[in-house]
Amino acid sequence: MTKIYSKTITPILGTIISAFLFVSIITTFPATITSDQITPEIQAANEVLANVDTKVPETPTPTPEASTTNPPTSNPVPASQPKTSTPVKKAQTQPSRSSTSTSQSGKASAIIATSQQYIGVKYVFGGTTPAGFDCSGFVQYVFAKNGISLPRVSRDQYKVGTSVSFSNLQPGDLVFFSLGKNGVVDHDGIYIGNGQFINAASSKGVTIYTLGTYWKSAYVGAKRVL
Repeated sequence: MTKIYSKTITPILGTIISAFLFVSIITTFPATITSDQITPEIQAANEVLANVDTKVPETPTPTPEASTTNPPTSNPVPASQPKTSTPVKKAQTQPSRSSTSTSQSGKASAIIATSQQYIGVKYVFGGTTPAGFDCSGFVQYVFAKNGISLPRVSRDQYKVGTSVSFSNLQPGDLVFFSLGKNGVVDHDGIYIGNGQFINAASSKGVTIYTLGTYWKSAYVGAKRVL
């Protein structure tokens, strides 16, 4: 009986002990056993994964484009501009009295020179040319030769220009007379300085006279037209 029991129980105990040990080993080292059990599957999976690129592609950092709407924050340095100088206006100066006198003296000299060219030309009543002059015709002609226009007759010539006194007579002034001694101008000539004047006289034609007693008695006045 003991032998039969021993033959029966021993294999059972061995089986139980083996099962117990197996369970213990599985509980203690599950990863090892599981890894051993699924090694073929893991190897197959590894072979598949080996052919797959598991790296995530890098996204390139975007480079900002040049702005077309916003101007650069820094102001460009302007090119140096050439300096301009403000023109200085020159003060306009009035001609001095000395320059005016010089101008008048020059004109007077020209008029006197022109008048003396016709000394000896005969007197012609109403004459206005070197073919023959009367007093006012001679004066008008000489001044016209020097660019100055005068009326035709002595009475009208006396109405132009600026009056000057006898003591202030200058060469080129017009001197007027009343030969009728009634104050009405009926004769004139051109003062040439040194108390003398040139005129077209009825007795001698174009000649120079001194302003003596006779002429002073007929003297009416003088005018300056220069």
